[in-house]
Amino acid sequence: MIKINKYFFNLVIIFTFIFTSTAFSLPKGYPKCVNSDVNKSDYCPLESKLGHKLILVDFTSRWDSAQINWIKGRIFGDALISTTAPYHRISYLKIDNTPPHSQKYVYSKCRFKTGKKTKFDGDKVNKKCEGIDFVQTIYKTWQSQIDEVEMNFFPENEEANQSLIYEYIVHVLREYKADFGSDYPKRELIIVSDLMQYSERVNFFKHCKSAAEKLKPKKQQKADKCGTFQQLMKKEKSFAKYINRTKPSEEMLKNLKVTVLFMNHSYQTRKDLYITLEELWAGLFNHMGIEFEIIPQIDF
Repeated sequence: MIKINKYFFNLVIIFTFIFTSTAFSLPKGYPKCVNSDVNKSDYCPLESKLGHKLILVDFTSRWDSAQINWIKGRIFGDALISTTAPYHRISYLKIDNTPPHSQKYVYSKCRFKTGKKTKFDGDKVNKKCEGIDFVQTIYKTWQSQIDEVEMNFFPENEEANQSLIYEYIVHVLREYKADFGSDYPKRELIIVSDLMQYSERVNFFKHCKSAAEKLKPKKQQKADKCGTFQQLMKKEKSFAKYINRTKPSEEMLKNLKVTVLFMNHSYQTRKDLYITLEELWAGLFNHMGIEFEIIPQIDF
């Protein structure tokens, strides 16, 4: 009788341990309790880095309202929440006349959890140490901050005198202060741009004009067809040396996914430019060792 009771008691202990250890499970590194494991100022885990989504938006050309609406629907609102796991950092950085090293994030905090059951395991409430009302109140505060960023994000911008797209990409991958290093297990760089790099070192408006376009009066000329990346490297020796000297190392590219939301600024270029411009950037990304996806804007 004593042996049976002892055996039964051991089974109770085993099943209790299994139940308590599996009742609430989280992916590795996720904070278990908001009060003790989360930074109250930026909603990020105190003891781990889980992921970083950096949204780099090019404001060196003019935008129209349809383009703004398209981009808003991809980098804010439900699209942002449904594609970003809780406690992953979200950062917004603008490309404008400001040099990359002097530019600051418009916003950089972690996506707080919703408190509801979603496709992300980290969204649900840990009932052992968190209350649903408490978690959802903080989530609403976080969401209101994102809504405020969206409301003030798109200015009435004009053309800038330079467009340092390549330099901004390299800056966030190389510089420690960008906090976008490979110490994050998951990184996504979303680039919103017309991809028309132009600076003293290299000007895609010059590289992307056909012979027929160059015969027109200068004020009527528009970019219409780009040469290949290989042709650019061969023709512009200074640019080739610059790219080879500054491109990111293999370590800087770990855990990195790049998505380009390719804007079409037709007032600057001919309508079919995007075909060869995509190919030009594909050559550049491949040379840098970056895996990427380009999503073109549809005609409005």
